[in-house]
Amino acid sequence: MKTILVTNRKGGVGKTTTTTNLAAWIGAMGKKVLVIDLDTQSHLQYGFGFSKPFEKGIHDALANKSSILGDIYETSFENVMLIPAHINFNISTIPNDNTTLKELIIKDGINEVFDYCLIDTPPTSDILLFNSLYLSDYTIVPIKAEFLGVIATNQFLKLFYSIASQINQDIEFLGIVPTMFNKSMKEHQNLVEDLQKKVG
Repeated sequence: MKTILVTNRKGGVGKTTTTTNLAAWIGAMGKKVLVIDLDTQSHLQYGFGFSKPFEKGIHDALANKSSILGDIYETSFENVMLIPAHINFNISTIPNDNTTLKELIIKDGINEVFDYCLIDTPPTSDILLFNSLYLSDYTIVPIKAEFLGVIATNQFLKLFYSIASQINQDIEFLGIVPTMFNKSMKEHQNLVEDLQKKVG
């Protein structure tokens, strides 16, 4: 199972939308996809066709170090399954252990069932991000095409590489995904060109 982390410390940049569309695309190609929603806003579920918040989810499993097999739900997209967030969960109850998520995935044999795992993260740098980093093979950073979005992304990348070098040196950076991008706007073109110069 290959795991892709979708992350950025800035909110409102399209992490959840990117995760949803990427999962649907991979699933449409015949690959089995597991999506994990670590953001306690719990917005990812709506993109997958669920209308009500879940009473428990991945955050409960992390806090209790319990099985996540009962928290996997079939979505409205072909070959895509979801482990939902627990809305407004108090993450301070989650033990300060970067390895918990990966241990649960392996313990339940989930890594042998799915081809891909996508992780949608909250706009924070905390134990949820650290667990995601420890599990992930790749990362994608969505960025809103605006001036402050570029500044925030540059700040995040410095922090990200610092954390990643300590937690998972093997994680591969797939790149930045400009969202809400209008190619007819000169400002958006300039921002993307500037990003390409700075991060490739």
